[in-house]
Amino acid sequence: MFKYFDDKFKKDPNSCNKENNTKSCPADMAESLCHLFKNYGGDSFNGGLYRIVKPEDIKTWSERICEAFTGYEKTMVCFGYDWLGRAFATENPKKDDHILMFESETGDVFNIEGDIISFHNDELVKYGDATLAEGFFAEWQTATGLSLKYNECVSYKIPPFLSGKDEIDNLYVEDIDVSWNILGQILNRIRG
Repeated sequence: MFKYFDDKFKKDPNSCNKENNTKSCPADMAESLCHLFKNYGGDSFNGGLYRIVKPEDIKTWSERICEAFTGYEKTMVCFGYDWLGRAFATENPKKDDHILMFESETGDVFNIEGDIISFHNDELVKYGDATLAEGFFAEWQTATGLSLKYNECVSYKIPPFLSGKDEIDNLYVEDIDVSWNILGQILNRIRG
């Protein structure tokens, strides 16, 4: 199902144990999402460049996104996130007909055409620099020598929405929950 993704994205040694992923998927979830969570849930790829949400963390991620981006339904399903903490979700888990990317560091939401399968096999494989900022990740990794754990992301000391720059010196590793919580509060305050 995710052949091209599997060819390009290599599982990190610190990926989670699949014992927790044996629960059956809800009846209202698309087969592709069920397959993703069952086979990749909790996995980290290419040094933390991209991670798949653990099935038990789906609700937490939906709530996290909705707190920072009001107006989105908590019924959406967040399935993955990248090294910068940007979250990827589908608004309609029954149809899995398009993907949203939530950037907590900028306050932006982007629509990505396609479904879960095309997102992983095409978007991430062919357009990884645009979708995951692969080049910037490589720069950061070369400069720091670090890899990220499941619950970590790289945050900006000064976020782009406060005129922070895309520079290695403006980055640090942070717990992803702390990052989303703080940035969500700041975004909501700025939006009034």
